[in-house]
Amino acid sequence: MNFSCQRPEALYGLLLLIPAVSIEVVRYLKVMQSYKKITVKADDSILAKRIKRFPVTIALKTVCIMIFWTMLVLAYAGFSWGTYLEPVQKSGKAVSLVFDISYSMNAEDAPGGISRLEAAKKYASMLISHMDRTAISVVIAKGDGVLVVPLTEDRSVVESLLDSLSPDLMSSVGTSLGKGLRAALKSFPSNSSEANTIWFFTDGDETDGLLEGALSECIKNGVSVYLVGFGSERETKVISGDGKTPVMTALRLEKLKAACASAMKKNAATRISDLQVSYIDATEPGSALELLDSIKKHSPGKSASGDRNADDDEFFVTYELKPVQRYKLFLGLGIFFLVLGFVISELNPDGIASRLHKHSSATIVLLVLMLTSCKERVFGAKTILDSTWDWYQKRYNDSVAGFFQTAYEAEHSDDELLKQYAVYDLAVTYLSQNENDAALDRFAQVLDYADKPVKYATLYNCGIIAYRKGDFDTSAHYFREAMKIDGTKINAKINLELSLKNSEKEARAKENSISQVSETKDYDTLENAVFERIREYDKKQWKNSEKTEKSNSIMDY
Repeated sequence: MNFSCQRPEALYGLLLLIPAVSIEVVRYLKVMQSYKKITVKADDSILAKRIKRFPVTIALKTVCIMIFWTMLVLAYAGFSWGTYLEPVQKSGKAVSLVFDISYSMNAEDAPGGISRLEAAKKYASMLISHMDRTAISVVIAKGDGVLVVPLTEDRSVVESLLDSLSPDLMSSVGTSLGKGLRAALKSFPSNSSEANTIWFFTDGDETDGLLEGALSECIKNGVSVYLVGFGSERETKVISGDGKTPVMTALRLEKLKAACASAMKKNAATRISDLQVSYIDATEPGSALELLDSIKKHSPGKSASGDRNADDDEFFVTYELKPVQRYKLFLGLGIFFLVLGFVISELNPDGIASRLHKHSSATIVLLVLMLTSCKERVFGAKTILDSTWDWYQKRYNDSVAGFFQTAYEAEHSDDELLKQYAVYDLAVTYLSQNENDAALDRFAQVLDYADKPVKYATLYNCGIIAYRKGDFDTSAHYFREAMKIDGTKINAKINLELSLKNSEKEARAKENSISQVSETKDYDTLENAVFERIREYDKKQWKNSEKTEKSNSIMDY
């Protein structure tokens, strides 16, 4: 289980409990002295009971207020544990090239008698020449990892850097493959809409053992990693960084494979299905094609005939591992203990007993009504929970029945809150079954009275439905309205950009077709005018010739 704290400095707020508790203890002692004086002067059994309960009451109230403040601080600190998979729409590709430039890469045991680093340069250059429309970054790794070229689509910049790769570029000693991987991971923007992949060119020699941990981090961030091995498995002598000491080095094939297998196994429960962390031998036939296929497996958009259209961008849905934020849990507990503290301080058991005795019938009826209403909501919430579990198990028919039943009962009991969540869950289930029209009808019912979080989710899902139907203007409208409710959601921003982009493409296509029709129409009009002019001219010529012949005949006569 991953446990993290976003703002650990917030825990210093717990130190405020020390002066607060000190002040409360002093106040408690003063009040107790006053109550002792009252007890001496008055012998009242009821007052005596209250005084006897007072230490416990004030102590419980103080504890409740302390817990409330603690929960408030923990909520602000941003604790999270556990993870969940969040669907994210991706567009485009990004690859980070990581080069191991340690002195072991100078070993001349690559095919052709060249050094491992020289072989990695040529191998990478060949790959780059086939990576059209792909953003590339370059990281060099030695005793540390350094980003030397941020993500760019200018391949000439990357190719010009390859010639200058050398162990002399970094002064740090040792080899840290893990730090190189982490530097590559940081080269990808957070919440990026691109599919991210890392290609690491190395011989597997490392001095700090951080590789496996870095591979696990890449898996958790939804980034595929391919370790490309160079060199021979037989030991080769090279000169270390001091220029004097000879050391033996070799391709650590088994070590690289074991690191990949271990990282995949440790993260099997949370790993995304299409994410890969694997080893590739650069000398094997087809290894370069395997790397190129890893970034082309999400094919571009296809036409109706099934052919690839190179002008379209890539759009596909993947899943990212997100931590489960627990601030709501701490806020809920804090509010509970705050209310409990006030209830304890204001509660008067004797007064409640006397009022129950005087108004027993009215009180009993009120309590029955309250318990009945609470019971209906509890059972409705339980049905929603059971139906949600059916939804996760993909038993959609069972989940639809449960949500429909809860919505029907909530409508008859005028429980708008329960109805709101039941109808929303019903719409989401229809959406999972690709019944888009039925889902839209249910979402329309939710929008009338939804709270902000539910309204945001409703508008977002309506945008997804419109996008599926190809109505990009409507989808852009829904995503824009969703962002008005919660502008911090990155998915709505990404989908809004994709909708606007596709809408512009449609508009350009319509303009081109209208222009072609207009040109054809103008051409036909011009052609008709020319022929009409020719016919008029022929007619006039025929009439002139007729008059001439008539005149000549008279003269001849």
